[in-house]
Amino acid sequence: SSGINAEYGRFTCPVVLRVFIAAGEEMMCKCDWRVTPQLTDSEFDKFIGEQDGQLVVVSVYSSGFPQATPCDTMIEELYYGINYSRSQPCVQAVQDKYRLLRYDISSNSLLKNRHNAVPGMFFIYSRARLVFADLVFNGYGNAKKDFLKQMYKCSKLAEEEKFLPPDFKFKGMRSWSEADDSVRQILTLQFGQTSGWIAPKLTPLTRKEDIEKIRCY
Repeated sequence: SSGINAEYGRFTCPVVLRVFIAAGEEMMCKCDWRVTPQLTDSEFDKFIGEQDGQLVVVSVYSSGFPQATPCDTMIEELYYGINYSRSQPCVQAVQDKYRLLRYDISSNSLLKNRHNAVPGMFFIYSRARLVFADLVFNGYGNAKKDFLKQMYKCSKLAEEEKFLPPDFKFKGMRSWSEADDSVRQILTLQFGQTSGWIAPKLTPLTRKEDIEKIRCY
């Protein structure tokens, strides 16, 4: 029925959910398969919480400083390739291994307040829980091959129930030598980091207490 279809659309399309939250109006997904959908603060947690069985990739950018997000072109190309010619890309994307979404930090504050996010960061969720947060993929770069390797790693981490804590927050840059062995172990697991400055040059993972928090989630 149209009622069931509209309700399903709310769970799969951030625009549909945003309109429903703001005005209580039902609508169908009308997203363009050539343009990556936007997430905003109003529907962020609800939308992330409704996605099950696939990774949700949130690319943080600033419309005021587009030069701060060099991965934009790569993300748009990936989205374009995955959703080519789909009439309702959000609804049809539920069977994909991952969803791609964008988040404009210049007009939204949730990720900045919650995680100290900055333009260029990526947040990857599985079943509403944070699997990954970083400025680079696979511990090294932000090319397509690094992104795809990171998707594979995140799938494995999600299967093993290894998540970052919900209050995960980025702090100042730390050197590898400042981290103890248990911290280095989790950094290697999460980010592929083995030396130098701790990826992504912003991280709270410098104490054993942080590692214990991760193991609890």
